[in-house]
Amino acid sequence: MTSTSPVLFPFAIGAAPTGGELAPTVFQSLPYLENYRRFFGAGKTFHTLEVDSARAWLMTRGRAWKRLEWWGAGTHDIGAASSTRLQDWAGLWREIEVLAARHDMTQLAQIEATSPLVEMARAAGWQISQSEKCPLLVLPTSWEEYVPSLGKNMREQIKRLPRKLERNFAVSYHLAQTESEVQQGLDDLFQLHGKRWRARGQTGVLVLPRRQRFQRALCRDLLARDCLRLWTLRCAGRAVGSLLFYFYNGRYSYFIGGFDPELSQWNIGTCLFAQVIRHAIGEGARDLDFLKGEETYKYRLGATNRDYVTLETFRADWRGRVMQRRAHLEKTFMQRLHERFGAAQANPSQQQSSTRKQYDHEQRQ
Repeated sequence: MTSTSPVLFPFAIGAAPTGGELAPTVFQSLPYLENYRRFFGAGKTFHTLEVDSARAWLMTRGRAWKRLEWWGAGTHDIGAASSTRLQDWAGLWREIEVLAARHDMTQLAQIEATSPLVEMARAAGWQISQSEKCPLLVLPTSWEEYVPSLGKNMREQIKRLPRKLERNFAVSYHLAQTESEVQQGLDDLFQLHGKRWRARGQTGVLVLPRRQRFQRALCRDLLARDCLRLWTLRCAGRAVGSLLFYFYNGRYSYFIGGFDPELSQWNIGTCLFAQVIRHAIGEGARDLDFLKGEETYKYRLGATNRDYVTLETFRADWRGRVMQRRAHLEKTFMQRLHERFGAAQANPSQQQSSTRKQYDHEQRQ
């Protein structure tokens, strides 16, 4: 069955998938899908595929040249389909293939490599390529269990740096819990995120007014469902750090942050992440997803990589060849963009020379 209305897949908050289940991420939730369509839906057609318990959320981009993608591609980090029963995946895949046949190109990016759809795509002759890895921190049941799991240097820093900050400033950590607090927290996030990127001669993704309006509406809807975790760190009453997380199906997803570059020597990012991780453990979250990017600070906080892939197929004619060439150019451009700007994000609150090699050395200590 195909429809054009989003369906919120009925996993309870905190529920973990088992067996053939694959819980949807926040990017396939009703608030995210509806707000994406509201703010970015012009010129697109949206599809919800349903086969018994299995669902996939897709969209058509373009009119003369039609591309099929995940619903929300371009703003989210993870694509996914969902099913509570292993036997329903095959029927869902057939629906995807039928819809894909009506497009010049289908690109299902950033799907977890363990998804049953990957092997079905391989059997159908689709192209499968590696996507960006998404580091994941599996959370223990207590803070006392988490800290000893870190590398020697981080174990010391995660205890020492917050105390050092508190000796020099009046420090407060605030979790937004009302709509007015969320809107103020987003004001701080947009300001700090922009300030950090302007210090590098760049702008950052949150400079666009439509992106800001989208986040304001999305965060308001997620707050109403207790799925928003927006944290602000203040020193002497001034916002100096902000982290935006979504909490959905037992998983914290770190979407974006902002830090005052003038206070980079105080390791604001480490202090704020420590507070967030402690809180996440306390409320029973099972893991923290850092989403795309292999920045060193994620591994220092204990995350490990998960593999993601992109599934692609093209029409078997000249139109398909044109789209394939276009997709290759887009991928090359994004790789160069990441090489140019991604290295500057080695630490969320300051630029540093840490490398994965240094991290691996620390883990052996």
